[in-house]
Amino acid sequence: MDLDELLALLDIETPSGLVYFEQFADLMEEPLDIPFETLTALVEGMEPEVISELLEGYFDEILKSVPDGEDELYTLIMSIGGTLQTLSAGSEEDSMGVFAEELNKFRSWYLFEDCVICEDLSEGAEREIPLIEALTNIRAQNFTDEDFAFDFSGALDYQLDEYIVSLGAIIEDSYGNGDEEDEDDDYRDPDEEE
Repeated sequence: MDLDELLALLDIETPSGLVYFEQFADLMEEPLDIPFETLTALVEGMEPEVISELLEGYFDEILKSVPDGEDELYTLIMSIGGTLQTLSAGSEEDSMGVFAEELNKFRSWYLFEDCVICEDLSEGAEREIPLIEALTNIRAQNFTDEDFAFDFSGALDYQLDEYIVSLGAIIEDSYGNGDEEDEDDDYRDPDEEE
């Protein structure tokens, strides 16, 4: 798949046209292999701020599907999202290539690796499925009679060795560092009584 084919798949004319969440979700969840060179060409044509916003929204949606009690998986996904956001904002000449490589690594793990054990509780059958399928099944269980149990321990084997981003940095980037004064702190309603 070359860049023109990917752009056509995303229904955009240029990389800078990738600005909507739905388009980005289509990119992230594309079941076909996207070559490293094609993905690099795409992200090099996008604004880093746009990539960061799209990543934040996309990973927030993933995190909403992580079941309660799966703290390690939640933390891992949050760390991957924070790492990708940090890499997308890099100023080095080859930073978008590094970002594209890590984005492809995430897509491979999330879409294609059979790393979650899914047990169909009604039939007692087990199978291994990709993380995206497990999280989709969890959302679907709210609307169907199907009952599954999931073992996410195999999904925790994701290496962030080269690009460690602390949770503190992720939280600071997402919510501010708290040093800025709240603009509303000095505001006092004139009708409010002391």
